[in-house]
Amino acid sequence: MIRYSRLSIAMACAAIVTIHWISHESFVQAQPPKSKVKSKPITPAELKKLDSKLEDVQRSFLKDTESIIKGYEEGGQFERAKILLEVLRKLDPKNEQIKKKLEQLDGQILDSSEFELDLDPSKPWQQVGTVVKDHPLRIEAEGDYKFVASLPVNAEGFPSKDPANDMVGSAPLGAVVAIILPPNGSSSAAPAGGNNNRDQKPNAFHVGAKFEQPTPRDGILLIKVNVPPGSKCTGKLKVKVGGVTRST
Repeated sequence: MIRYSRLSIAMACAAIVTIHWISHESFVQAQPPKSKVKSKPITPAELKKLDSKLEDVQRSFLKDTESIIKGYEEGGQFERAKILLEVLRKLDPKNEQIKKKLEQLDGQILDSSEFELDLDPSKPWQQVGTVVKDHPLRIEAEGDYKFVASLPVNAEGFPSKDPANDMVGSAPLGAVVAIILPPNGSSSAAPAGGNNNRDQKPNAFHVGAKFEQPTPRDGILLIKVNVPPGSKCTGKLKVKVGGVTRST
């Protein structure tokens, strides 16, 4: 397996930024603090020669970068391959091939990290694992369960103010829901404004049968079914999760 250091990625990124900075229209030259250098007139032939050299450098660099990306893919280092592709996309944002390749890599990242678990609808929030902001996250749930609720309800309906103990108001009754706790928060229940969370209080979100989006924040992923507190639930749901480091 081919291995590349973080330094090699940084050097590649720096090179792309440099190439992107140099355009056919202008070239900004650093000047000494206390001296002025007059620009030297350049002939069209000389400018054309410089442009040709720049194109050669770009082609050579892109070829080398593609080789590194391929090596990362073959070695299962999909996240590192994605880093380089993201930089290439900044260089050429309209390139559809790069866009499709990034989508393919997201799928490979999710597939390589996928695992299954049983979701017990009779339990409150259940910890799944840790997630990283902006990395792809996929949750798929299937199966059936039964629940019985014999609870007093007023005109306001079931309470939904506290995600730790109430229903999630933004999701349908009975649906699978999730929440991402801050990394230093409690892993046993969703927060109701705990002291450990200095960031904005995380919101629970609707998962349903399938959820696939970039992760909104770093933290600990928990899931449950959206039923009123005190309900009696029987059965289990099968859940597949990708993009999560599983809790041990």
